[in-house]
Amino acid sequence: MERRIGIGALAGLIAGVVFTVVALFLKTTMPDGEQTSMLVVAAETVHAHGWLAGWIASLVYTVVIGAIFGWLAATKTPSESQSMVFGALYGVAWWIVSGLIVIPALLERVPLSSQAVDAMRPLALASLVEHLLYGVILGLVFPLLVTYLDRRHGAQAHHHAA
Repeated sequence: MERRIGIGALAGLIAGVVFTVVALFLKTTMPDGEQTSMLVVAAETVHAHGWLAGWIASLVYTVVIGAIFGWLAATKTPSESQSMVFGALYGVAWWIVSGLIVIPALLERVPLSSQAVDAMRPLALASLVEHLLYGVILGLVFPLLVTYLDRRHGAQAHHHAA
């Protein structure tokens, strides 16, 4: 199981790189009317400033939720298509959890409250695009890494036995 968690974290990092590149170029309109990058928004969520802080925060987030994906998929490796569908649904689930619980809590708002919903409304569509894309890529990369590492581990075990 620990191996699958590690593979999930690695797949999360790979998908997270795409997630952060999309976030850098994906703009959202803030309540004051200013257009800003989703990476800047991510930085502000963790009480930092600038796209670099947002990039780091986003990568940490994507590695953690990738590890959770690996834990959830620890018992069986789904096919690539099944895993991509599961990944897309997983991304949407994290869009909901992050938008209604995690981000409002980090912004010192009551999770699941109307105040939390109001704070997240301007970010909702851009965040959905990021999370959906992340989930699909995570779902694609995870079984490929499992297969590759299983084959590599099998070849090493065979080589050491010889």
